[in-house]
Amino acid sequence: MRLTLMALALAISTSASAEQSTDSSGDYFMDLGQVYGGGQSIKQYRDICADAFPVFYQQNEKAYIVWRSKYLVFLQEIEKNWTAMAWRESKGDAVKYSDFLAKTSGMFDRYKDVLREQLSSDGSEQFRKTCALYPQYLASEHANLEYFYAEQVITVRKGPRAK
Repeated sequence: MRLTLMALALAISTSASAEQSTDSSGDYFMDLGQVYGGGQSIKQYRDICADAFPVFYQQNEKAYIVWRSKYLVFLQEIEKNWTAMAWRESKGDAVKYSDFLAKTSGMFDRYKDVLREQLSSDGSEQFRKTCALYPQYLASEHANLEYFYAEQVITVRKGPRAK
């Protein structure tokens, strides 16, 4: 069971292109993307498991709500940084801002398909075990994104460097 929980932790900490490092790149945008993406991945796992194994929906939804409320202040900080970054990148243009948010949302939706493939690649029973252990993962230190991405959080809190 512990090995499956560790596999879940590793799977959640991956990005669409490659295994995600917990080392900071030192770049505000990259580090913010990693932390924000970590939170999105946790939500995506909840959704993927609900679709594949509805029997786990209630327990996983309850665990997600508890996790989100436990880390709400930090998650809001990251979401605020994400939307502020999007506003800066769009140079205050509301259309570009909306387009940016829609584009990144689409990227996370495509990443969800990658995660679904990764989860199912080890077979249905392993996929089922991973989904069953989702609440335990959320209670672990790996789901404390402020701790797990500590180096990136330092970079994000320094803010973007002037261009």
